[in-house]
Amino acid sequence: MKIFGLTIAKEIYMPIIIIIIAVVMEKFLKLVIKKTFNPEKKHNRFSSKKINTIRSILCNLAKYFVWAIAILWLLSVFGVNTAAIITGLGVISLVIGLAFQDILKDVLVGVSIFFENWFSIGDLVKIGQFEGTVISLGLKTTRIQAFTGEIKMISNRNISEVINYSMDKTLAIVDIAVSYESKIDKVEKILMLTAATIKDKIPSLVGEIELLGIQELSDSAVIFRLVGKCKPAKHYEVQRQMKKEFKNALDKNGIKIPYPQIEVHNEK
Repeated sequence: MKIFGLTIAKEIYMPIIIIIIAVVMEKFLKLVIKKTFNPEKKHNRFSSKKINTIRSILCNLAKYFVWAIAILWLLSVFGVNTAAIITGLGVISLVIGLAFQDILKDVLVGVSIFFENWFSIGDLVKIGQFEGTVISLGLKTTRIQAFTGEIKMISNRNISEVINYSMDKTLAIVDIAVSYESKIDKVEKILMLTAATIKDKIPSLVGEIELLGIQELSDSAVIFRLVGKCKPAKHYEVQRQMKKEFKNALDKNGIKIPYPQIEVHNEK
């Protein structure tokens, strides 16, 4: 090939062309996938979270496919017999399987997570001791973002048990501590009355707040437990709102909530 009278070797210009084609093809396939699996469109079979998950996995597959073809093409440019490579894929796959067992496990577990519906992008989950929202589900890793912003990347093979807070209604649990000097019947009456009146103030509640009774007689307080069903993954939000309303109600009625105190003796 000649450019401005200069002869350019195929080994120089072809790799550049192949890389440009691969980049364009990857972007094109991802664009098609994103338009086809658009969470804003109505899909009868899948929820928006599932659509986002499918889109993430297909984009990963498209990237691997395009660059695998590009690498084979590049090798052929430099005189490598790619036909022999493709023919010998059986042996190569065996070697790869032995050398990259962990990667294969990641892929298999990733596929299993998707088809068995362990979680989808956007779900609030707890994996091990880390809790957060799933922001990416790939063939090799899953990314979870905590409320405080940090992102944890977990190899799929290390995901064995998952707590998913987004699959069904969750339970908001609030423990209220009052002093031993408080009248138990009066406290119960205040808590029940408050529970009945604050439902409209907490939109994420889906049922009545129930007073279970005395949960514990601790060293310095009588602890009452209240529970309320709420929308999936909204239990933390509901708990904070419930604590605020019950604290205000107890303050208005002169019920003391005990707190640690230090008694100091000044000897003369």
